[in-house]
Amino acid sequence: MTNLTRNSQYFDNTKISCYKECPRKYFLRHVMHWTVDYSRKAPALVFGGAWHEGMDAIWSSQGEPNEDKVERAVSAFRTHWEENEYTFKLSLEEAEELGARTPGVAHEMFFSYCVARERLLEEATVHSIEQPIAMPFPELEDTWYVGKLDKVFSWNGYQHIMEHKTTTAYAIKGQFQPDWVESWSSASQVKGYQMVGSVYYPKLQDVWIDGALVHKKIHDAFKLVPVSHSWPLLQDWIGDTKQWITRIQDDFNSYVLDRGLKYGAFPRNEDQCFGKYSKCPFLSICSTTADPTQLDSVPIGFRVEKWEPFSELGLERLVKDAD
Repeated sequence: MTNLTRNSQYFDNTKISCYKECPRKYFLRHVMHWTVDYSRKAPALVFGGAWHEGMDAIWSSQGEPNEDKVERAVSAFRTHWEENEYTFKLSLEEAEELGARTPGVAHEMFFSYCVARERLLEEATVHSIEQPIAMPFPELEDTWYVGKLDKVFSWNGYQHIMEHKTTTAYAIKGQFQPDWVESWSSASQVKGYQMVGSVYYPKLQDVWIDGALVHKKIHDAFKLVPVSHSWPLLQDWIGDTKQWITRIQDDFNSYVLDRGLKYGAFPRNEDQCFGKYSKCPFLSICSTTADPTQLDSVPIGFRVEKWEPFSELGLERLVKDAD
C-alpha cells in the first residue's frame, strides 16, 4: 500500500459534499480556488472554530476544577476569535450584529457544558484530540479519504468518536429541531468517520454528535446523538464515496483535456442555486458566465484562497508517521 504524501489525491467531506451539492460550485471553489472576498470570515464559521478550540481545552484538562476548564476554554476561544479579526469585548452594536454568536454567550455555554458533561469528563479516557485520519480508496491509485476526529475516548468499556457541532436550530419542544438531530443518522461524514476511525481504533463502537445550541437566552442546551452503522452500510458508504470521487476525477480530466468546460465537465446543478438558508455564493458567476475559465481575471467580489486539507486537518502528522 502506498503512503500518503503531499502529491497524493485526497478528498475530505468538505470537498465531496460540495461536489454533491453542485459540480460547478466544486469547480469554482476547489479547482479555481475562488471564494467570496468577505472582509473577514463569516461569524458562524469563526464561532464554530472558536467553540472547537474551547472544547479541546476542556477535554485536555480532565481532572481540573470546572472553573479552570472554563478559563482555559474562554482563553482558547478568545485566541481563535481575535486571530480572525473579531473583537472580544463587543460594543452594543457589534453584539446586536452577531446575534447569539458572541464571546459572552460562549462563556456561559462553556460553564454549562462542564456541568452537563461533568461525569463524562471525569470518567472518560481520552485517546486523541484532533486526530487526523486518512484511508486509501481501493482501485483508485494513490487516492485518499481524509478527515479529522475531534475526540476519541473510551467510556463504559467502549471506544467512541465525538464530533462537536454548534447549531442555532432551536425548537421549543426538546430545544433542538428534530430534523437537525435526525440528519446525523444519514450524514456521510459520520459514516466516513466511523469507517476510517475503525481502522485507527479497532474497538470503536460509534460516533457521538455533541450538539451545542447557540441561543441568546438559552446557554445550557446540549445533546448527545450517538450514531452507529452496520458493516453493510459502511461498505455502501465506501462504494458511494468511491463513485463520487471517480466523478470528480473524470470531470477534472475532461476539463484538463478540453481546456475548459465547454463539453460538459463540472455541470451546474440549478436546483441548488437557492438553498435552505441562502443562495449559492457563486450564483452571480454562473448566471453571467458560460465558462469561467475564459475570464481574464478573478471576478470582482471574489479572491483566490485554496482549501488546504494538509494544514486544515493536520495531515502532516500522518506523512511523518508513514516516514
